[in-house]
Amino acid sequence: MNFTAGKMAVAMIAIGVSLGGCATRESVQNAQNAADAADRHAGTAQARADEAYGVGNNALGVGNNALSVGNGAMTSAQMANQKADMNTDDVGKLKRKVAYLEWKVLPHHKKRHHRVHHTPTETKPNNS
Repeated sequence: MNFTAGKMAVAMIAIGVSLGGCATRESVQNAQNAADAADRHAGTAQARADEAYGVGNNALGVGNNALSVGNGAMTSAQMANQKADMNTDDVGKLKRKVAYLEWKVLPHHKKRHHRVHHTPTETKPNNS
């Protein structure tokens, strides 16, 4: 901050004095004091801005860490979903094998076909 607000104020007063005539020693001292105070305020403002920048960078770091954790969780969830799909397929295969083995082991009851014996009925001639 080579050219701060305080130095700018001194320069403006010096220009005003040179254009407006003579200035008293007291007015020059007041102007210098005002310039020094403005310079201190500018320095304080710069320090607060630097502090805010640091806080912002810390927040950015925390946000990036959270993003990384979230991405890791998403990857784990996707892998778990794939394993669940594979397990579902395996369970289906096992159910089919169990059903086949039960069919092989358990006795089969054959269906009996009952024949209904019809006695021939007389057909009446159709008198139309």
